[in-house]
Amino acid sequence: MTIRPRAIVGASIATLASVLVLSACGSSSDTAATTGAAADGEALTVYSGREQEYMEPVFDAYEEQTGTRLQVRYGDSADLALLIGEEGDRTPADVFIAQSPISQSYLDQRDLLSPLPQQVLDRVPAKLRSADGDWVGIAGRQRVLIYNTDLVKESDLPASVTDLTARAYKDKVAVAPSNASFQDFVAALNQLVGKDDADAWLKGMADNGAKAYAKNSAIAEAVARGEIPMGLVNHYYVLEILEDNPSAPVAAHRFPGTDPGSLFLVATASVPAATPDKQQADGLVEFLVSDAGQELIVAGEGEYPTATGVAPAEGAPSLTEGDYPAYDLTGQTDLKAIATQIRESGLAG
Repeated sequence: MTIRPRAIVGASIATLASVLVLSACGSSSDTAATTGAAADGEALTVYSGREQEYMEPVFDAYEEQTGTRLQVRYGDSADLALLIGEEGDRTPADVFIAQSPISQSYLDQRDLLSPLPQQVLDRVPAKLRSADGDWVGIAGRQRVLIYNTDLVKESDLPASVTDLTARAYKDKVAVAPSNASFQDFVAALNQLVGKDDADAWLKGMADNGAKAYAKNSAIAEAVARGEIPMGLVNHYYVLEILEDNPSAPVAAHRFPGTDPGSLFLVATASVPAATPDKQQADGLVEFLVSDAGQELIVAGEGEYPTATGVAPAEGAPSLTEGDYPAYDLTGQTDLKAIATQIRESGLAG
């Protein structure tokens, strides 16, 4: 099935205006930054694997609503998870927001996360949070194949992501091996088809001339300008291209049924066990899955809401319904092993 996405509808201005006022943008996304300026009280420290441009409006709204100051350190989700793992009970992080479930699972398996309150867990369907209640999904995205409609006919699109190793797709597919979403995809592929078959697919992609890019946005832009015919990305990168240029020759191909290529991934939030201020930390996570928090989050990047009762944009797939690949978000995950697996395939070399 091919999806020609349209722009995701932003958050309702009336709804947002009734509860929040957004602040101005802050500092660089790869350094520590203090968001907002509540006058009193200790600041909560947030490690965010989601980019500043998308999360800062959410954090500003929380500060405005509660008066709690947030100190935010932005970075790569896997790097921040590894940092928390190294810091252990000395970590200053009160809340950890990750672009991927495997980063949370890495910490969960090491007993470094604190159980969230039931009222927070009840906001999110069971399949979009950890089984032990230590983290929740706060936004969702789907893996798709972006393709250039001037270069690729619909009839020539692959039936499965595993078909991309075929000669017909030699030198035609882009991937982002170091990207968290691709690493999530590989972790899920290990579980869905077995590590041996996942290794064979990764090596097959490398041998078939798959071209490595630094990130998904670079893939989407390359496909739009005809540099490469197709690439594996998250769905919203197609939306971003079409929002900037509605006549761009791009479309998104969703692999049918439960094919691993149509995986749904969730961005996540947790509270490290070492926090001395669990009540306030839990409060921030609760805000992230509230109606107002969800509207802000999905407005920023065209993602899907995870909270029960918050509807996706009209015409968009639902994360709580549909026939999608099912995998255990809390399965055993070794971040370093996943990165090594990808690198040793030749894709990241």
